[in-house]
Amino acid sequence: MPPSVLEAPARAAGWVEVHPDFADRLEAATATELLELPGEVVSGHPDRHVVRVELPGWERPLYLKRQHRVTWKERFRQWRAGFGWRSRCGREAELLKQLAAAGLPAPRWVAHGEDGRGRAFLLVEELSDAVELRQALHPDAGGLGRAVAALHDAGFDTPDLTAKHVFIGEEVTLIDWQSAHRGPAVAVGARLRAIAALHASLADYLATPRERLRFLRAYSRAANLPIDARAVERLATTARQRRSIRDQRQPVVTAVGQRLVWLAGEAVCAVPAVAETWPRPAVCAPFYGDDAGIRRVTLPDGRPAELVTGTSFSPAARFRAWLRGRPWRSPGATLGRVLFHLERYGLPAPRLLAFGQRLTGPASADWFALYEPPAGQPLADWLATSPSAERREAVTRQCERLTTQLRDASCEPAGPVFWVDADGRVTVGGVRHVRIVRG
Repeated sequence: MPPSVLEAPARAAGWVEVHPDFADRLEAATATELLELPGEVVSGHPDRHVVRVELPGWERPLYLKRQHRVTWKERFRQWRAGFGWRSRCGREAELLKQLAAAGLPAPRWVAHGEDGRGRAFLLVEELSDAVELRQALHPDAGGLGRAVAALHDAGFDTPDLTAKHVFIGEEVTLIDWQSAHRGPAVAVGARLRAIAALHASLADYLATPRERLRFLRAYSRAANLPIDARAVERLATTARQRRSIRDQRQPVVTAVGQRLVWLAGEAVCAVPAVAETWPRPAVCAPFYGDDAGIRRVTLPDGRPAELVTGTSFSPAARFRAWLRGRPWRSPGATLGRVLFHLERYGLPAPRLLAFGQRLTGPASADWFALYEPPAGQPLADWLATSPSAERREAVTRQCERLTTQLRDASCEPAGPVFWVDADGRVTVGGVRHVRIVRG
């Protein structure tokens, strides 16, 4: 039975394609309605994010992959890869269909489409009773090796074969197929690089050398292909230099997942606790419309916060972003990303409360970032109080330790970042001076 197309695939009107199993539930849904399903943002990038959605009457939660802007460069990239002039979401939907047709485990797609205004989406079911590989207790290394071999033998190759994309349940399931492709066969070199990326992304303490060798032996037998463990290790050594791999090797230190709620598109993104009491309409003063600057504010729930607002005029940066087919990120959105990054790595720093950006012209934008006030005072001001030699030494040791932690988190100071409170505890209070290093 062919999928149900609920809107004609016309660029101006938008279109939706629905899996036959869900056609009766979504027969009246439009692309705009599905793009605006409410939920919490569980992961994101400047041009796209993932929202966890719970709908009344549905057995499982859903994940909405939402692209804010589909650029010409992205469509051209998908066309060159053989998927037609479509979005990243459309490419992933096609691959999920092919995986299902091949009898291989994959997330079940529910619907995908575009709204005719440059936005695209993919809606998939949450995996049932499955946990991420990094959180699985004693996963079956042999079963994992056979599962990866089955994907490669069927011609599926993906650069996202890393620990955070592998889920262990009744079956081994790989998520995030938006960058994958399928051919008649996966070349030996590509197989080795994929195995090495998975090996490199799994921290040493999560799998013993014996378990890793068991994976290789199972893969080799299932694929009927000899695998050189030394070649895999050489490729893994190179892969560990990539920041995405380094991030996955770090222990997860946040007690709960980092989540956001979109209250007015990308103009206001707040953590759930703050979103509950955010003013309506969401785009309002002092976050927008007031003079740019830094000030202390009190939120409706009574908590104090530091608010940074600004206006950017960036014709060159916006033009470069357009040429590269990438979204432009304002200073407010960049600061929000830095705060989430510091929290994820367990660094003592103010917590992000909200951020947003609103494009006001071809080269201009208003933006803001809201976070907990830093504790104490800048290090230079604290030193000016003439503390004792013992306290200075203790603070110096903390600064050295935090400098190492920042480096391990792929961050570097671009100005004074350390603050000291009344008890002599050092934190990364100067968050506006922290930069995330690419690599």
